[in-house]
Amino acid sequence: SASVEEHFFGCDFCAEACDRIARLVVGLKTLIPPILSHAARDRLVAGGMRVLHTPVEPDVKARARFAPGLDLLVHALHGDLARAERVDLELLNEAGVSLLTFEHVPFDRERGEVLIACQRHYESLFPGDLSFRVQAVEAGERRRVGDYFVAHEWK
Repeated sequence: SASVEEHFFGCDFCAEACDRIARLVVGLKTLIPPILSHAARDRLVAGGMRVLHTPVEPDVKARARFAPGLDLLVHALHGDLARAERVDLELLNEAGVSLLTFEHVPFDRERGEVLIACQRHYESLFPGDLSFRVQAVEAGERRRVGDYFVAHEWK
């Protein structure tokens, strides 16, 4: 290990490659996925992340404001997940067109929740209000749990 370390300090190419890898590792550690497990949300809060938690019921429009001082919005989509073997989530634009589909998302069966993480940079990625369609797979059959609407105020 000493000879490898000596080489890294003496070789500009390898030193630059190590710096790139170190930046990548730091970036990956700070990456927040769009769908969180409850444990991941709890780790973010314990690490000092300022989070606004918004409960969202199916087919009811909720509002969430990204106020100054907040790092993350977390929407708790509530529904009957008691018999779910798996949960899939679809992200829809204002016209109801599917933008992304996530299969096998983390969910809490007992609480009946799927957690969505919204970060500030999503405003430019997904203009307009989005909706989320949650479907549960039970005994091999797909069942619609609900459509969820969150009106975001970004400033």
